[in-house]
Amino acid sequence: MNFSKLKQIDTSLSLLNGSGDEFSIKSISHSDCPEIDTFCFVKNNRFLKNIGRRSDREIFENTGIILLKSFYDALTEENKTKLKNDFTWIATSEDINKSMCLLSQPFYDAFHKDLNLYVDGRQMGSVEIDPTAQIAQNVFIGENVTIGKNVKILPGCVILPHVSISDGTIIFPNCTLYPKTNIGMNCRVHAGTVIGTDGFGYNFYEGAHHKIWHLCGVEIGNDVEIGCNSMIDCGAFIPTIIGDGSRLDNDLQISHNVLIGKHVVICGKTGLAGSVEVSDYCGFGAGAGVAPGARIGKGAQVAARAVVSENAVIPPGIVVAGHPARPVKDWLRSQAALNKLSKK
Repeated sequence: MNFSKLKQIDTSLSLLNGSGDEFSIKSISHSDCPEIDTFCFVKNNRFLKNIGRRSDREIFENTGIILLKSFYDALTEENKTKLKNDFTWIATSEDINKSMCLLSQPFYDAFHKDLNLYVDGRQMGSVEIDPTAQIAQNVFIGENVTIGKNVKILPGCVILPHVSISDGTIIFPNCTLYPKTNIGMNCRVHAGTVIGTDGFGYNFYEGAHHKIWHLCGVEIGNDVEIGCNSMIDCGAFIPTIIGDGSRLDNDLQISHNVLIGKHVVICGKTGLAGSVEVSDYCGFGAGAGVAPGARIGKGAQVAARAVVSENAVIPPGIVVAGHPARPVKDWLRSQAALNKLSKK
């Protein structure tokens, strides 16, 4: 893929620097962590100021960036120069929400078109399964799956292509692992859980909701436990990540692009919306909700049934409650005031 082909798919694109046929484009990445031979999208200042914040690169060689044209035109010359210095090529889009949908699909299709979803990889000779692994009857294992030492996979599980399961992990009955799911060592995934489903991401234009095609998978660290009937979506342009030692209860919804740090505890019925970031050692009471783009600081706690607002930043170490979630003492004062008013 190169820019000329992107232009054929989305005619609103305009290349500002570089030559469309000089570079190879393998996929799309996120502006927080631009990858080599990819491009990322930026549509407003929130994305601009966070470019590369999760990357150890400062100059993004062999990487492109597509910006909303009206946003790019309004940038200062200093910002435009910095982008030209940092990225190999820059382009603009008349409607970046439309561009996300149009341009993500061919990369999704390129990966999925040749996947064999019907013949077990053991019959095809295209899996790596350690001899010490124990796999029950009625388990489907797709092509290019890697299963480590002493892994246990119980009946009814579906392990789709391009999944890896590391040493000592147990997958309980009737779990489904979608492509590009990687699970670390000594994890426990309980019955009925589904990992790696398409994220619930759509952009609205031309009178309809159009799908953003999710290209990245799920990365689960070591010593993670995930309860029954939980759903973890794959990332769109960056993987969904669950850190070492985290404990996830039953009936959770972990959406696309979510980053969960190490040793996080999340109680049942909690939902984390897209692009939420949870730092190490955080805790969530049952039924808590976190809206898109929120960031929870290290060691913070979200009380049961609290709702953290979109793009909110919860400082490290505090306890929040209520809707919208706020420091628990503030919430208790507001509840006391409401009780007084109701008695008048």
